Amino acid sequence: MSIFRTESLKDSTVLITGASGGIGAATAILFARAGANLIITARRESVLEQVKQACEKANQDSAVGHGGRVSALVLDMQDPKAIDSFLDRVPSELKKIDVLVNNAGLVYGRDPVGELNFEEVQVMITLPNSNNKTNCS
Repeated sequence: MSIFRTESLKDSTVLITGASGGIGAATAILFARAGANLIITARRESVLEQVKQACEKANQDSAVGHGGRVSALVLDMQDPKAIDSFLDRVPSELKKIDVLVNNAGLVYGRDPVGELNFEEVQVMITLPNSNNKTNCS
């Protein structure tokens, strides 16, 4: 028996930041399979559109298959003005958000630890822990 009770997510609205790849994209697809409505965000529009299509297919192919809505919106979590105006771009029927997945983050390069640039490390640490995520919450 699965501990992930998908029927409890049907028709809920889930906002996922950093949904263009990796954990964010996989999480979005999982929620789509459960019948949730999704608001997926990321900086890269072309990749985000691919994730949107994968979510729509996952919803159609699932046992739930009720046609959960997927809205893909470009959002840079490093831009406080973009965060402040974000809800204005969310479709009205999706404004009541039930689940928030704060997944946005970034990684610069793959240099050995001793060779990392201090400024880049600072950005990598600051973004996932910034006040911008609090503002989004």
